[in-house]
Amino acid sequence: MIRNNAQTPLDPATDAALLLRRIGFGTLALVLPLAALVSRRAAVVLVPIGIALLIIAALVEEPGRFAGAFKEAVLSRPGLILLGLVAWAFLSLVWSPFPAAAAEKAGNLMLAVVLGFAGLSALPERMRSSNLNLSPLGTGSAGIFALGLIIIAALRHAETPPGAVERGVSVVLITAWPALAWLLSRERGMSALGLALVVALLALTRFEDGETVAMIFGAVAFGAVTASRERAAQVIATIIAGLMLFAPILPFLLAPLVSALPDSADGFAQMLSIWADVIRQSPIELITGHGLDTVVRGQMNGTLPQPAPATLLFETWYELGLVGAAAAAACLYFAIRAAGRMPGALAAGGVAAFTTAFALSVFGFAPLLPWWLMTLTSVVLLFGAIARGQYRTDRPAVPLPMRPASHKRPKAGEPPAA
Repeated sequence: MIRNNAQTPLDPATDAALLLRRIGFGTLALVLPLAALVSRRAAVVLVPIGIALLIIAALVEEPGRFAGAFKEAVLSRPGLILLGLVAWAFLSLVWSPFPAAAAEKAGNLMLAVVLGFAGLSALPERMRSSNLNLSPLGTGSAGIFALGLIIIAALRHAETPPGAVERGVSVVLITAWPALAWLLSRERGMSALGLALVVALLALTRFEDGETVAMIFGAVAFGAVTASRERAAQVIATIIAGLMLFAPILPFLLAPLVSALPDSADGFAQMLSIWADVIRQSPIELITGHGLDTVVRGQMNGTLPQPAPATLLFETWYELGLVGAAAAAACLYFAIRAAGRMPGALAAGGVAAFTTAFALSVFGFAPLLPWWLMTLTSVVLLFGAIARGQYRTDRPAVPLPMRPASHKRPKAGEPPAA
């Protein structure tokens, strides 16, 4: 007798989509943290490749769903605000004194936004745990590798590790948040503790660049959201958006405080003085901004005094004015509130990642550089993928079978069982 095969027939298109999705996600979660330690342009090259593979997988598997999800993401309120910010950045090319360099910067910003929308739209409704496990594996391996490279550089009495290692450490630190969130969502406490120790040791090596303080801010945000998700997320979102929106008030508020500090704060006081002078001398540009990419170019040709504040707050207001700052503040507010609504430990991890990235930008770390934009895009996609991997529910209790009634022979004088 011929028996029918009980297994579901294989679909070559589905198998190809699954393979492409695994390779694409592995490029973002596993290859990127490791490659960033040996190549300065790893994020610029690998993130577009990984997202392109995810898009191809989505088009092979469900092309209609990808188009619908992309349209929904673009037409959402945060998506429209973000596109408005990018459109204003392109419009600022009209009055920017450096249109060629500004066009390149605007193109990088637009590329990161489009890749982010397309990557999130290409993610399936349910992500496999085998793919998501690559996130802590890649971050943990890269963290241990980075510590080894830093120790070797110290033993060789090198003043600083290679530049690629420093940039790679920054990538590892920011990608640690989705990795920790995934481990905690799966109740792998010991693995999360080990990864946290590696990341903490790695962050201590970057104290002078402000990354240690930024990670501390992120850890505080993580604990606050864990204790009170809705309230903490709202407070953090309001603080970050408020700092972005009311940044021109900061030099006037901080100047009296900084003047009371020791002489070591003279450089900071000078930066605040330059910021205040720019506000007084250019009141009209507070609305429109001076144009994209005018901070760096202005310092190079002497238009902007040295040392101007190296922070995203000053750069946003100086280049894009009130319109750009308001759009950026709205984007940050809605993004952090959305992160706070993610399930389980993802809410704490997402808010902590936004807090860390914003703190780094306030400290003047890689503001809007292409590799940093691509890294942040990758982190957003990791969180989106992990959020779609939280579909596992508790299995219902299986009812135990009832013990059959015993058929014992009745004793003398007992009536027979009915």
